[in-house]
Amino acid sequence: MDFKMFTKKELGEILDVIQQAVACREEKEIIFVVDRLKDMICADRGVCALGEVKTGKLLKIVNLNWPSQWAETYISEELYRNDPIIRYNYEFFKTHAWSEALKVFSDDNNVDIMNRASEFGLKYGLSSGVNGTAYKGSIFSFSSGRKSFDAYHMKVLDIVTPHIHQALSRICECNGSIELALSAREKEVLEWMKAGKTNWEISVILGISERTVKFHVQNIERKLNAVNKAHAIAIAMDTGLVV
Repeated sequence: MDFKMFTKKELGEILDVIQQAVACREEKEIIFVVDRLKDMICADRGVCALGEVKTGKLLKIVNLNWPSQWAETYISEELYRNDPIIRYNYEFFKTHAWSEALKVFSDDNNVDIMNRASEFGLKYGLSSGVNGTAYKGSIFSFSSGRKSFDAYHMKVLDIVTPHIHQALSRICECNGSIELALSAREKEVLEWMKAGKTNWEISVILGISERTVKFHVQNIERKLNAVNKAHAIAIAMDTGLVV
C-alpha cells in the first residue's frame, strides 16, 4: 500500500482509526469508527453492511446516519436487487464513485433507484467493500450533497475499509477459518507490507528477489484467506500477527 500521498498527520489519523477498528467488539464501536472515517473523507452520511456475494442481499446493516425513511424503503422493497452501487460492489469489490457504478449498470431500474435516493440527499458518493469468507462481503457507502470526492478520499477508503470489514465480520461471526502458520520469512514480509513497502522495496530490504517476495505475499494472502494485501494486513492486525 502506497502511503506517499499522505502527510505524517494524516497517516497518524489513519493508523489511529485502524487501531480502533481492530479493537472493535460491539456495534456501537463500529459506528464510532465509521463516523471517524466519514469525517476523514469529508462525507455527510455513512452506512455499512454485510451481504451475500452472489445475491447482494444485505444480512447485517450498521447505519451511521443514512436517512431512516430511505433505509426503511430500501429494505422493505429489497432495492438492493437493482441498486447499481450494490451490484458494482459485489462484482468488482473495489473503491468506486457512484457515478462509475451507474455507467456499468445503467438500465431503467438502476437509474430509478439512484433518482429516488437523490430525493433524500444521496446524490454523490463513494463506496468500497471486501469479499470475505463464507460467501459474505461488505460494503461501506458514504455520500455528500456536493461533488467533492477525489483520489485522496478513495485511497483512504482503500486503506481503512479492510480493517472495518474485519470488525464487522467479527461481530457478526462471519470470519471463517484462518490458517495462521506463517513462516518466519512470511512474518518479516508481512511486517514490511504493514509499513507500506512495495514488493520491490521489501526485496531490497531483505536481500531477496522481487519474485520471491511476490511468492511470500501470495502465500500470506492464501494462508490468511485474504483477497489482497490490504485485507491480509487487516486480518494480521485483527489476529495479533502484527501490531
